[in-house]
Amino acid sequence: MNQELQGGQGTPGGSAGFDQIDADAVCEQCATVNEEGTLLCKECGQNLRDQRARRLAAAQGPEIFEERVSRLRLLTGLLSILGLLLVVFTVLNISNIEARLVTWLSADAGNEEGGLWSGPKSQIYDELQAALQEYPTSRTRMVEALENPLNDRSYNGRYVLMWPGRLDVNRVIGEANLSRRGDQVYFVVNLRNQPIDIRGYATLEQAGEGGESHAIARNTVGIIVDGLQYSGFGFANRIRAGGHRILAASDYQSDDTNYEIRAYRVR
Repeated sequence: MNQELQGGQGTPGGSAGFDQIDADAVCEQCATVNEEGTLLCKECGQNLRDQRARRLAAAQGPEIFEERVSRLRLLTGLLSILGLLLVVFTVLNISNIEARLVTWLSADAGNEEGGLWSGPKSQIYDELQAALQEYPTSRTRMVEALENPLNDRSYNGRYVLMWPGRLDVNRVIGEANLSRRGDQVYFVVNLRNQPIDIRGYATLEQAGEGGESHAIARNTVGIIVDGLQYSGFGFANRIRAGGHRILAASDYQSDDTNYEIRAYRVR
């Protein structure tokens, strides 16, 4: 049996049973010198072909491994540089990105037929405005709204307004009253110590399939300042930690100023 495995049928060390055997002659296990072409060591039975394969792999392995590692390091470095450049580009151009977004919001704009103060839906705004004036939100309720911001999806009811930053009732700039009817959200805004009348409506639109709804106003906001009326536009999206982020602009400003405001639901 050993003779057949070593090289051929009944011929020790021969090659009749194999066309070619690439194997070491000297066994690394017992140092026995075997005849050329022997598959198994005649002394200890070590597989001489596997032995040769291991020896060649050990000789070539480091170079192949180092080449692959070098390529991997190069690829990782390039991806890191591209990622850093993308972050820097985004930070440097955030204002431009938001400006383009607001420009998109104002595209295909059209004011509500009949006006926000005298049109067929003006009564909705009049009732919302009257509620704000007759029953202003108390300081206590404002404090509660800011101390524990609601993760709100209703787009309905009272909201306190403030600039981004510390949630302090002393930083409140006004309040809004909203009435949601289907996918339309009607609202009026009262600003503290500002003789400005703001009213309009936004449409709830879903951001992609299965995405969250955002309130978008495409030139459907009216602003009266010193008896002159201007149009406005913007959008609002929910902040997961509570409240809403609003980005708005109007043709009242000649320098394309965008305003970022935070809104927090009053319980």
